[in-house]
Amino acid sequence: MPNVADYVARRLEQLGVKVLFGVPAFYCFPLFDAAPRHNIETVVNSSDLEAGYAADGYAKVHGLGAVSVAYGVGTLSLANAVAGAYVERSPVVVLNGGPTVSQIADVGTFGVLYSHSIGRDATDLKVFEQITELAVRIDNVNQVSAVVDRALTAAITKKRPVYIEIAQNLWTINIAAPGATLRPVQPVAGREAELARQILQLIKAAQRPALLLGVELQRFGLADPVVELINKLPARCAWATTVLAKSVVPESVPRFVGVCDRESGPAHMRLAAADRLVALGCVFPTGYRNLVRSSASHMVHAANGQVKIDGGQPVPADLGLLVAELNRQAPMVLDSKPAPPASRYDAGPASSGQGATAAALTHTQLFIEVEAILDESWIVVADTFLGIHAASELKVKGRNAFLCNAVWASIGHSVGAAVGAALAAGRRPLVVCGDGGFQMTAQACSTMAARNLRPVVIVVGNGLYGYEQFLIDRTYYENPSRPPKPYAKLNPWDYTALARAMGFTSVFDVNTPAALRTALTTAKAFNGPSLIAAAVDPRDLPSALE
Repeated sequence: MPNVADYVARRLEQLGVKVLFGVPAFYCFPLFDAAPRHNIETVVNSSDLEAGYAADGYAKVHGLGAVSVAYGVGTLSLANAVAGAYVERSPVVVLNGGPTVSQIADVGTFGVLYSHSIGRDATDLKVFEQITELAVRIDNVNQVSAVVDRALTAAITKKRPVYIEIAQNLWTINIAAPGATLRPVQPVAGREAELARQILQLIKAAQRPALLLGVELQRFGLADPVVELINKLPARCAWATTVLAKSVVPESVPRFVGVCDRESGPAHMRLAAADRLVALGCVFPTGYRNLVRSSASHMVHAANGQVKIDGGQPVPADLGLLVAELNRQAPMVLDSKPAPPASRYDAGPASSGQGATAAALTHTQLFIEVEAILDESWIVVADTFLGIHAASELKVKGRNAFLCNAVWASIGHSVGAAVGAALAAGRRPLVVCGDGGFQMTAQACSTMAARNLRPVVIVVGNGLYGYEQFLIDRTYYENPSRPPKPYAKLNPWDYTALARAMGFTSVFDVNTPAALRTALTTAKAFNGPSLIAAAVDPRDLPSALE
C-alpha cells in the first residue's frame, strides 16, 4: 500500500513529470525517497533559488514542474522564482513538508520554535497564498487525496504555480493509491461565439489590423489553432509577439513583423500604427504601457480568462474556446479567401558569421555570431540584461526556441532555468546572460556539470550591473569621462576558473568575434556543458539600445 509520499509522486508521474528539483530537508525527505519508485529523477540543486528557476524552466518547456526544499529557509528563498512563475503562467508545483499540529501548538503554549519557524502561524502558507493559484496545507491524512488532487488540477487548468504543504509526520502514513490521471477542468462555453464574431467584424472593418500574440497561447497549447487563424485573416493583417512569447508561433509564418519590445523597434511601431489591435494571451509588463494606453480605444485584449474590447468592461471568456470560435467563424464573417503567403520581416542584425576578426567584441557582433550558429537544436535562454532586446530579435528556428523571464525580469533566471530546460527533453539551451545576472546564480553550473547536461552558457562581461546603469544614467555610455554609479560596479570574477572549479572542462575566454565564433563551434560539438566568458567594453551598448 502506498504512503502519502508515494501518492504525491504517483500523481506527478501520471501528469508526465520526470524530474523533482530541490534541496532535500528533513521536512520532506520521504518525497525524495519515493520519487525514484515512480520514475521521477531527483535533481539536487546548489541553491533553493536555482531549484525554483530550474523547475520554472522545466515547466515552461515540459508543461509542469515540481520542486521541494526546506520549510522556511528554503521556501522563502524559492518565493522569488515562484512569483515569476505566477505572473508568467508557468505551472510549478511547490511541495513543502511542514510542522506537525503538536509542533505548532508548542509555539503558542511553550514558546518553543519548531525548525525554521519565526514564531508566527503558517508563515510559508501565507506567503505562497500571494504568489500561487492555490496554496493549501494538509495536517490530517484523510485530507491528502482530495486536497493534493485539487491543487494539481488547479496547476494544470490555470497554468500557474501551486503550493502544497504536508505536515512532516504524514509523509510515511499509508493511504489508498490514486485513481485515474487528473485532467484539466474543461471550460464551460459562455459568450465566446458572440465575442469572436464581434472581433472578426472589427478586423474586417480595419484598414491596418494587427495581432499581438502572447505566452498564454503556448501554455494552453493554442499555437496550432492560432497559425490556422493567421492564415484565415486578411493579407493586410500583420502579427507580432511579445518578448515572453517569442517563437510560440514559428517566425516563418506569413506576415510576421517581429517581436514587439522596445518602442523604437519596427514591430512596436507597426502595432502602434494599427487601427485595430487584437492581443491574444498577452501579459504586459511596463515596457508595453505606452502601446496599451495609446491603443486602448481600438484594442481587443483576450487573456487571463476574460476579453476586454476598446476599453470596455471585461467579459469572462476562455481563450481556447475563443480561438476555436475565431477559426470557425473567420471564413463566414470575413468573406474572403485565405491571405497569400508573405515574406518574413527581416529582424535583427545580418548574420554573416564573417567580418571583423581582430576587432574587440561588441554586443552587436556577439549576437551576430550567436545567430549564425542557431539551428533547430537550440533553445535560446536569455537573461534580463543589456542584451535582452537584441536577443529578442535573434532569428531563432522553429517553435518554442526562446525562453526568458521578460515580465518578472529577475536577473540570473536564465542560468537556473537552463538546468530545467536541459532536463525537459527538448532543445539544447544556449544561455546568454550578463555577468551581473550570472553572479546571482552561477552555482547552477555545478548542477549542469554534476548531471553532465549540455547547456552552453555565454557570460557577457562588462563588469557592471549594466542595465541598471543604463536605466539610472545612460550618459555613462555616451561620455568616456563619466564614471559609472559606484553601486553598479561588479567585483571581477574569473568566470572560466570558476566553471572549472565546478566541473566544467569546456571553457573559453573570448574578446573578439573570431574567438567567439571558434568557441561556439567547439562548444556545440562538445558532449557536455560549456561556458564562454565573452568580454565587452563596459561602455558598449547593443544596437537596440543606442
